[in-house]
Amino acid sequence: MSILNLNNIHKAYGENKVLAGVSLQLHQGEKVGLVGPNGAGKTTLLKIIAGEEEADEGQVFLSRGTSLGYLEQKPVFLNRATLREYLRDAVRDILFIKEELSVLEQEMSLSGTSGDHAVLDSLMKRYGHLSQLYENKGGYTLESRFKTVARGLGFKEYDLGRCVEEFSGGEKTRVQLAALILKEPELLLLDEPTNYLDLEALEWLENYLRNWPGALLVVSHDRYFLDRVVSRIASLERGELKCYRGNYSAYAAQQQLERASQEKAYNKQQAAVKKELDFIRTASADERTKRQAHSREKRLGKIQLLSQPRSDKVINLNFTFAGRSSRLVLSFDKVSKSFGETKLFAEATFEIEWGDRVALVGPNGAGKTTLLRLITGEDFQSSGRIRVGHGVRIAYFDQEQKRLDLNSTPLDTVMGQTGLKEAEARQHLSRFLFRGEEVFKNVGDLSGGERSRLALAKVALSEGNFLILDEPTNHLDVKGVEELETALAGYPGTLLVVSHDRYFMARTATKILEIREGQVRLYKETYQEFEEARAAGGKKTAAVRGERPGAISRREKREMEREEREQLLALRREKRRLEKLLAGLEEEIHKKEEKISLLQEQLANPGTYDNFEAARRVTEEFKAARHRVGLLYEEWEKLAAELEELPS
Repeated sequence: MSILNLNNIHKAYGENKVLAGVSLQLHQGEKVGLVGPNGAGKTTLLKIIAGEEEADEGQVFLSRGTSLGYLEQKPVFLNRATLREYLRDAVRDILFIKEELSVLEQEMSLSGTSGDHAVLDSLMKRYGHLSQLYENKGGYTLESRFKTVARGLGFKEYDLGRCVEEFSGGEKTRVQLAALILKEPELLLLDEPTNYLDLEALEWLENYLRNWPGALLVVSHDRYFLDRVVSRIASLERGELKCYRGNYSAYAAQQQLERASQEKAYNKQQAAVKKELDFIRTASADERTKRQAHSREKRLGKIQLLSQPRSDKVINLNFTFAGRSSRLVLSFDKVSKSFGETKLFAEATFEIEWGDRVALVGPNGAGKTTLLRLITGEDFQSSGRIRVGHGVRIAYFDQEQKRLDLNSTPLDTVMGQTGLKEAEARQHLSRFLFRGEEVFKNVGDLSGGERSRLALAKVALSEGNFLILDEPTNHLDVKGVEELETALAGYPGTLLVVSHDRYFMARTATKILEIREGQVRLYKETYQEFEEARAAGGKKTAAVRGERPGAISRREKREMEREEREQLLALRREKRRLEKLLAGLEEEIHKKEEKISLLQEQLANPGTYDNFEAARRVTEEFKAARHRVGLLYEEWEKLAAELEELPS
């Protein structure tokens, strides 16, 4: 059953047309990911659905009685409530029922004592109705859900007594998300819910949403999250919306095939048109050639020309490299850091060597940014020794962008960084999508995404060989993150990066530095191997890694290691098998798409219909090819789903 229908939605701001005839249908329990470049209109579309903005044209139909919850990117809190009060206010309808039940219990007790059976009977009927309603709304498990949701999204017991207005921007987003989850609306609209969540909170939210029975429309740049949660992707580009079945990986593969097919068909048609035009232009004066040229000119006039596939504007990253440093890049020797009585970590000991690509992970508040500040010299350790190797030159991206002058402009920022001339600085900024008058905007007026791009533009000009990036993917759209991944893949120096983007870490890191419960450990494994080992389970994994020596015997430890290796090998073999099958299907789909394009050209050619039998054969072949592609996509999605269900 349809729960939401968008019909031909248009929205413009002055000359800027954001939505141009967007239509979408969302069914009960369906989970859809809304993706697209920054500025494509995703947030605008959510606001129109939520009733916070009006469409210029078109209609929004919400099924009668449907409850709706909307998570904004930048929530606003005007009251002075504590977190406990705010979350309890989110479920006040359930609490009102509980209060009324308590009042009814007292009244029933009094009526029973007075012997007024008619009144008692009426009270008991009301009590029975409300008890059932209270149970249906989850009232009897409310306290348990309250604690589970707060803990799942990273809040501690002491946070419940804190005033919401004093929370950071990221904490406020998590507060609003927790309140929405407790309300359990039938339709949930989430705008970048994974921002500011650590890995544990991300995994908790993914599991919750996967098992949640309501409908979901979510805007996210987190490819890992979309792969695990949604079953359909709605892609919004240049004001138009197109839907794809499957998760984000399925969408990316389909879109790649689609664009490759479009480009090939366009190039082929352009070559054919050029050939015809060359013949017409160079036709000789004899009557026969003139007739052929005239005939071809008429045929060209009837052909429906394909539009040239448009490429999206993406940042063009290339980090300046200062040359090789010594083998030892960074050494921590029994380093501890405390703030007053609060100890972040103790006796951290590890080494980062030349060429290492390290991802720094850990829960929010564990001390990741502080550790980076110790390395860059912006803060000092409480004890221990930190050593930076000979010839190491650090280039640092600060997630809070404190190194940007809010009163400056992008042009002044870049020119002041390097001494580039204006033309050179403008050329560099254009690679980060600052063009025309945008280079003169005040930095303080830039959006979060624009500031991130400017900070990256500045870091890209820093001559370093040890690149330290603190949450560089925040505020970047998917294409921007992919461009960053490509640039880092070609970076010849050493890399240390903090990120909550698991796709990004999986493609970037070869070692994992983890801060957890006051301890810092370096694992010589990829992020995927780190996740697999962590998913294998607490004490077993810890014992295998030697974190709790003496907990098990050596023989048991060897047996557990052998079993774990066998499980991982079997898992990898199955993944390789599925990936090979998927690659074969993608190749066959590509070939069929090429054939469809060729048949489309024949059907678009009026000369095809001069021979009825030939035209009928081409039409049937076209239908058969399209049917086959549909079957191939279904098989692809089935295998992709099997691959997704395997432990990551």
